[in-house]
Amino acid sequence: MKFLRHKEAIHGAWWGLIIGLLLVAGNPQLEAQLGPGTNSLSANGKITAFKGQELTFETNSGSVEIKLADKTVVVGEVPIKYSGVTSGMYVGAIAAKQPDGTFRASRLHIFPEDQRGILEGHRPLSSAPQSGLTMTNANVETVEDLAVQNIRGRMLTLKYKSEEIKIFVRPDTLVVERVIGDRTLLRVGAEISVSASRDQDGLLTAAQITVRAMRDKS
Repeated sequence: MKFLRHKEAIHGAWWGLIIGLLLVAGNPQLEAQLGPGTNSLSANGKITAFKGQELTFETNSGSVEIKLADKTVVVGEVPIKYSGVTSGMYVGAIAAKQPDGTFRASRLHIFPEDQRGILEGHRPLSSAPQSGLTMTNANVETVEDLAVQNIRGRMLTLKYKSEEIKIFVRPDTLVVERVIGDRTLLRVGAEISVSASRDQDGLLTAAQITVRAMRDKS
């Protein structure tokens, strides 16, 4: 299966869907949320069936059936080593605030260069607002190798607009790049994030499906 570069495969409004799913996909609990008027859906779940243009996945709220259209975008996540994070990158970090005022990352997304500046800022994680987790989209200003509580890692200084925060990335933090994939990624058992809308027939049609990278448990 061959990945294509972002800039060649998607333009304009499709990118808004990709970035919006960063906020949904950060929730470790797999759940579905219908939008206002039940005309849109943002959901996380696990694929249970996929045949032709029809895909079924299971969420904490139950089974969801969607159909794929010609314009449905499939995005894959490619894990990279945490040491691959360098200054100058534009990233999205899901993190928890620590007693000393710094943050500890649980997941880090690396944006392609043509998406620099998308949703720049620091805010509560929208998919889990009561969890205390935050989402920060910002530029990596500096990278420092150091140890925190006897765990070696990298302290990133993230700068957004006129503010900056420090986020500690441990060696076991899941760090991913997002790349355009194809439908061969849609296998039974894969964990996905879906953005879909209802058509005139009342059927849910996927605008984008992101196949999530899983942490290596070996």
